[in-house]
Amino acid sequence: MKKKLAKLILMTTMILSLVGCSNGETNKSEKDTEAKKIVVASGNSSIPNSYIENDVHKGHEVDIWNAISEKTGLEVEFITGEFNSLFGYLDSGKANTVGNTITKNEDRVKKYNFTQPYAYITENLLVHSDKTDITKLKDIDGLVCGYASGSNGGNLFNQIAEKEGINVDLQVFDSSELLNEAFKQNKVDVMILSSAEASYKIKEGILDARQVEEYITVGEKAYPFVKDNKDSDKLREIVDNAITELKKDGTLSKIYEKWYGADYINVPKGYKSTFE
Repeated sequence: MKKKLAKLILMTTMILSLVGCSNGETNKSEKDTEAKKIVVASGNSSIPNSYIENDVHKGHEVDIWNAISEKTGLEVEFITGEFNSLFGYLDSGKANTVGNTITKNEDRVKKYNFTQPYAYITENLLVHSDKTDITKLKDIDGLVCGYASGSNGGNLFNQIAEKEGINVDLQVFDSSELLNEAFKQNKVDVMILSSAEASYKIKEGILDARQVEEYITVGEKAYPFVKDNKDSDKLREIVDNAITELKKDGTLSKIYEKWYGADYINVPKGYKSTFE
C-alpha cells in the first residue's frame, strides 16, 4: 500500500511539474510575441497635425502618440514625409499605421481596418478673408479649388460639385505647404481643411482666410491598419484600447485644448456615422 501511495505521489509530482513547464513555455511564448513597437507614418509639413520645425517633430499627433506610448508601453517610431507618401509607407509595410488626422471615407474603409474615431471634426471650405459673399457650398461654382495629393480634398470637392450641381476647377498640389503658398498667392480660391486646422492657421496668422459658414461633412479621425494581418490586428487592438482610456481620463481632450482651444473627441449632436 505504501509503495502504491509513493508511486501515486511521484506520478502526481511529475504531472504537475510538466504542467508547470508547459505553462511557463506558453507564458514565455506569449510574452515574446507581445507587440513592443509601432511605426507611425506622419506628415512633415501638416501644421499643426504633424510637422518638422527646426529639426523637431511637433504637432498634436505627436502628443497623442506619446500618450499612447505611455498607456501601452509601445515604443513609437515615426516615419515622416509629405501626405501623398504616408499611405505608401503603410501599404509597403514600412509603417504600421498613419498618424496625420486621417479622415475615414468609403475607399479607405474598404482597404483598411480603422481604430475607433479619436476625434470628430467638421470639414470646411476655406476662402480668402475678403470673400465674404461665399457662405454656402454652392457659392464656389467656377472657382479654383486646390487640394494636396493623397488627401480627401479632391473627393470632397467632387461630392460638392455633384450634390450642388456646380462646376469647380480642381488643382492638385504635391504637398500642403505648396497648396498653402498657392492660396497665399491667389492662385487658389478655395481649400478644404478641418475646422480645427483652419482655426489654428487663421489664429496663428499662417493664412489670411475665413471659413465658409456651411460645413461639408463631419470627419471621423481614426488610425488605419492593413487588413488580414494578425500583427496589424493586435496593434490596432492595443491602440484602440489606449484611445478608450485617453478619452476617459481626459488626456485627449487636454491635447486638443492645448492646440486648438476646443475639444473634438465627442460625437457632434445629430451626427450619425455612415460606417457603422
